[in-house]
Amino acid sequence: MIAGFFNTVGYAGLWSSNSWPTPPVLCDRAAAGVTMRRAMDQALMADELGFDWVSVSEHHYSPRILTPSPMIFAAGISQRIKRAKIAILGPLLPLSNPVRVAEELAMLDVMSEGRIVVLFLRGTPNEVLVYRANPDESREITQEGIELILRSWTEPQPFGWEGRYFNYRVVSVWPRPFQEPHPRVFSSGNTPDSIPFAAHNRLGLALSFMPLSEIKRRVELYRSEAASAGWEPTAGDVVYRFFAHVADTDQEVRKNVGDTRLDLGRFFGMNPAVLKRLVGDRPMDIHAMERPFLCGNPAAVVDQVGELAEAGVGNLDMAFTWPGISYEQQLRAMECFASRVIPQIRPL
Repeated sequence: MIAGFFNTVGYAGLWSSNSWPTPPVLCDRAAAGVTMRRAMDQALMADELGFDWVSVSEHHYSPRILTPSPMIFAAGISQRIKRAKIAILGPLLPLSNPVRVAEELAMLDVMSEGRIVVLFLRGTPNEVLVYRANPDESREITQEGIELILRSWTEPQPFGWEGRYFNYRVVSVWPRPFQEPHPRVFSSGNTPDSIPFAAHNRLGLALSFMPLSEIKRRVELYRSEAASAGWEPTAGDVVYRFFAHVADTDQEVRKNVGDTRLDLGRFFGMNPAVLKRLVGDRPMDIHAMERPFLCGNPAAVVDQVGELAEAGVGNLDMAFTWPGISYEQQLRAMECFASRVIPQIRPL
């Protein structure tokens, strides 16, 4: 089992609005500086603790995740962390020039000496509108962009591209990726309609923030589609992103995270119907796996990771941030996970 640390780069200052877009006037410049310093330190700490990768994502117009350019952040941490992989999960292709994305990722792969992992995403509908793309076409734009990037990394000669959404007279990416033939690539399976694309292109499958039953259904569909394409994926081809919190005792966990069902909803700004679909309305059990996060004492979390492994997940991408807990509590949770959980889940 691979243990990845999702560096959310959450805003360190106070903010009182859950609206999107969040008004820029609420961004304190000094707090933004603290945010970036903490994020860099946390990435270095994850490397030193033994996490297998440090991941970063792309989001816009919000204090929740301050990485509108994941490439810039990845370049920064590539010069500080020396062992862990750097997982860029991921660039939003409907907002981007895919050739430039291919160039920047190849450059990062060389800078890090082959430690880049990639997931290309289409973003949420509101974020697609950041750069005036059409949300109804975001899946098709993303998939064509992935095909273009993969060809740009593997084609030995300059070529032209005449697609539905992208047209280039000539593509000739320098530098070539450090890894042969290119960095490991995942594709989203958060909607079932996206899974055949990942399977038929022999890409890894990325899932996030969903209950265990949904993970199982999507992995089964992925394996079925891969079989029809003539190959068999392993657990190492499946990554799951989620929230995680671990402490020495359940009492400490409950004190830190409170009612996780309510806090999860506030973090995402979910309406009640969406939240109920994800976690239900039963009394909250911090050990229950039928919700999109790990939570509990080390032994309980090991059991929960075991359930994910049985569902077909081989890569964990964990955000130790949590609504209402402090930066120091996040660091303690990371330390507890690294020292008391990672050694137990390696063989899974």
